[in-house]
Amino acid sequence: MSSLKSKFNKIQYTAKFWIIFIISLIVLLIFYYALLDRYTPYTDDAYIQTYVVQVAPQVEGRVIGVYVENNQFIEEGQKLFSLDPKPYEYTVEQLKANLVQTQQEVDQLKSAIVIAEQGVKQAEANLVFAQRQYNDLVPLAEKNYIAQLELDSARDQLKSNEALLGQSKAELVSAEQALEYTIDGEFAIIRDIQSQLDYAEYNLAQTTVYAPSDGYITNLQLVNGSYIDIGDAVLTFVDDESWWVVANFRENSIGRIREGQSAEISISMYPGKIFKAVVENADWGVSAGQGVPSGDLPDVENPENWFNLSQRFPVRLKITNLDEEKYPLRVGGTVSVAVFTDGGFVLNSLAGFWLRIGSIVDYVY
Repeated sequence: MSSLKSKFNKIQYTAKFWIIFIISLIVLLIFYYALLDRYTPYTDDAYIQTYVVQVAPQVEGRVIGVYVENNQFIEEGQKLFSLDPKPYEYTVEQLKANLVQTQQEVDQLKSAIVIAEQGVKQAEANLVFAQRQYNDLVPLAEKNYIAQLELDSARDQLKSNEALLGQSKAELVSAEQALEYTIDGEFAIIRDIQSQLDYAEYNLAQTTVYAPSDGYITNLQLVNGSYIDIGDAVLTFVDDESWWVVANFRENSIGRIREGQSAEISISMYPGKIFKAVVENADWGVSAGQGVPSGDLPDVENPENWFNLSQRFPVRLKITNLDEEKYPLRVGGTVSVAVFTDGGFVLNSLAGFWLRIGSIVDYVY
């Protein structure tokens, strides 16, 4: 009987030990997690990003050439696709012909202005001569040295020269009005056609689209003969020169994150590999805190959550030891991040250990 009681006490003692141990372990893990996340922020809500550009033509037209394939790597300046240039070539040639013809017309108008100016000068000289001749004859007519008929003839000639001068000035004004001058002294009609020609040549150049930088082609939706409008996205260009990580940290751990702090990351597509990184910046806000003035009364939600869920803020990190040839990246790849703030050697080591455990798990999950 005593043996049975002793065995029962031993089992009871063992159960109490394990219960206390498990509770203590849970408390310790909670305390560790809270402390670690506070001083050595960790998140697996992170993704690889780079510049992604939707390529769309600046002009419309029929596709006559596609020079790349989907997921192909291309270099800066490499030709991507071409549209039919004939309509734009026709516009350019037509405007060039218009420019030549208009220049000839302007030259003719310039000549007409020169002739009109010479006509005004000649009419002014004739008027001065006729005025002088009339003035000389007036005293002679008063003394009856000449016939009245000769004085009348001089007066008629003076009036005729005045009329001719007015006509010459009107012709000069008409010739000058045919040409409109700009501030730079160029003729408005020439500048207008030249501007149209420059724009037409620009459109012609846009019929061939080139790669903006080194990168990869994806989401290619082009075939010869298809017609595309201005602004239609026909492929996506993934920049291969700039890669970074955007990690979303809880607001209760982002307070200690600063620009320039070191970090380590694991990338799911490369299990077991740890990369070095550095914090570049952290966003100062998210859309949840953005207020839009509307003049309306505030609409306040009444959430019935037992716990206030913390907001997440994005932090941008730069990978410092990436070998792109050995470890090529892809946009949207999942990443785990640990930032080393001022947690000290112990917490930093624990965070690094936890990151490496997660990286090994990526082999199977």
